[in-house]
Amino acid sequence: MAGIALAPTSLDRHAFDWVVTHRVHALNWLFEGLSWVAKLGIIWVALALVVGFAVTRTVRSTVLLALITFATVWAADSVSFGLKHLFVRERPFFHDPKAHPLLTVHSTSFPAGHAATSFAGAVLLSYILPRATLLLMLLATAVGYSRVYVGVHYPTDVLGGALVGAVCAAVAIVLLNLARERGLRSGAELLSKHGAGRRGPTPSQRGPQGAHV
Repeated sequence: MAGIALAPTSLDRHAFDWVVTHRVHALNWLFEGLSWVAKLGIIWVALALVVGFAVTRTVRSTVLLALITFATVWAADSVSFGLKHLFVRERPFFHDPKAHPLLTVHSTSFPAGHAATSFAGAVLLSYILPRATLLLMLLATAVGYSRVYVGVHYPTDVLGGALVGAVCAAVAIVLLNLARERGLRSGAELLSKHGAGRRGPTPSQRGPQGAHV
């Protein structure tokens, strides 16, 4: 079954042209590197280990957060891959002779999988450790921008991927809060510090009539 053809907008084309024609050669390695380290969301699992230990100081909850992050970025990548089959958009370098892609890619363009996994990881970890939100979002944005810079995505591909990632992270956050409200210890450890997910005491923290203990 053929997918739905999704043509880039004129704004997409102009923005893409501007980015690739204003590359700074000395920075090519940086943006290529951002694309590589964010491949399959691996960098976000590594950051989850750092964030998990910073929040909980326990190995169990740190590993749990890494596993949750892995599942979240995997879900975001899977959803974006499915959408690539639904919406067929050719990569910009097929139509733009100025693109000169810096990396080799083989799939269709919309949405950007790197953006999906990056924003999934950034939103989830920002919820766990709010004081790191700015840095995490800047990293996710830099990864998304790198995909346009290296010539393999239009800006709306990145925006679409970011939305997919944010939705997957939101689902993960809801599930974490449900775990906390059911009194699961690891969920409470992840969400009870640094202001993350504060919704009152967990059932294990209440007395027989719901009094705080």
